[in-house]
Amino acid sequence: MLDQINSARLSALPPQQRAQELSIQAKEYLDHGLLLEAERLYQSAVAAAPSSPRHAGLAEVRERSGDAQAARKEAVKSLELLPSVDAYLVLVRLDLAVNHLDEAKQNVDAALQIDPANKAALELRRQIAVKGGLKK
Repeated sequence: MLDQINSARLSALPPQQRAQELSIQAKEYLDHGLLLEAERLYQSAVAAAPSSPRHAGLAEVRERSGDAQAARKEAVKSLELLPSVDAYLVLVRLDLAVNHLDEAKQNVDAALQIDPANKAALELRRQIAVKGGLKK
């Protein structure tokens, strides 16, 4: 019953606002590890507003489910629409996982250009520095 009420409320919203609301709900599911539900909501957000940068959320879902190729594709698509810290951080983590430190550094620098105080980006920059120091 609550799902029906929520669905009716969302359908009455303009597409961009509906996509925003769906993305907020999806992020909550993602934060709780509910990947399938998060993916469903992010897909609905993208369908509601295809030109919105909701692909960053899908990129994180793909990353967490172990599909690096699809995660990278969604992150790049998101960045083409609108640069975001979240999309850059997905790319950083993917690059770090395969020891592409130069690419990881470029992406973390881009994320920090958007949000210089972002804790996750600062931690990833530290990890890149540590990994880079170990390779020398």
